[in-house]
Amino acid sequence: MDNPLSYLSEQLNQWRQEGTYQRLRVLQSESAAHSRFDGKEVINLASNNYLGLTTHPKLREAALEAVRRFGVGSGAVRTISGTMSLHLELEERIAAFKHAKACVV
Repeated sequence: MDNPLSYLSEQLNQWRQEGTYQRLRVLQSESAAHSRFDGKEVINLASNNYLGLTTHPKLREAALEAVRRFGVGSGAVRTISGTMSLHLELEERIAAFKHAKACVV
C-alpha cells in the first residue's frame, strides 16, 4: 500500500528542484529597519512596520500599561465575553478622527 502522504513529499521535492520552495526565515530581533534574520543583520525593506510604530517608545509604554490593566488576551470574542473599554475608546477615537458616526475594530 502506498503512503497516502507521498504526494506531499513529491510536491515539496518538485518545488525544491524548481527553486520555488519557500522556507520560513526566523526573525531574531525586533521588526525594525535594521533586523536580524537567520543570524544575519539586514536592512528590512519587507516589513509592514514601515512607520516604525512597533518600536516607538510611547506605543511600547501604552502597550505595557494595557497589559497591566487588561492582561494579554481578550478571553473570547466580544459577543461571548463582552467588549473591553479599551476597544470602545479606540473605536470612538478612530470614528472622531475619520469624522464618522462609529467604527468597529
